[in-house]
Amino acid sequence: MTGTHLMIVHPRYIGPILTGHKLVEARLGRDRRAPYNHVRPGDKVYIKPTSMAVTAHAIVERVDQYEDLEPIDIEKLHELYEDRVLGGDDFWLAKADAKYATLITLSKVRPLTNPNQVPAELLVPSRNAWRVLDRGSLRKAA
Repeated sequence: MTGTHLMIVHPRYIGPILTGHKLVEARLGRDRRAPYNHVRPGDKVYIKPTSMAVTAHAIVERVDQYEDLEPIDIEKLHELYEDRVLGGDDFWLAKADAKYATLITLSKVRPLTNPNQVPAELLVPSRNAWRVLDRGSLRKAA
């Protein structure tokens, strides 16, 4: 069974995501919030820039997860993934205290042509930057 997700991104990333320059979405944090352990290859992800409508959708191609991270590990992830994450030095520096990382490779990214195909449960107002649709109900996430 595939999952359905809503990924909220900074508006500056939607162009690089749609053009295929930003191939990996990085979510790093101090706890195990979604998408950590909630996203799998084959899942569908709707992509919504902050304060805008859902703009695109994609399929999860690959998920790499890391835990018990130290600052040196974040530096290594920066070196390994930056060319696909496009976060910049400030992003990685701000995440230096993260203990968990989920790096999601997206494929088949397409502009959203029909806004009605986005499950309404994913659009419920929330401060969560990653939302998971679970059997018709929204799980509280990142």
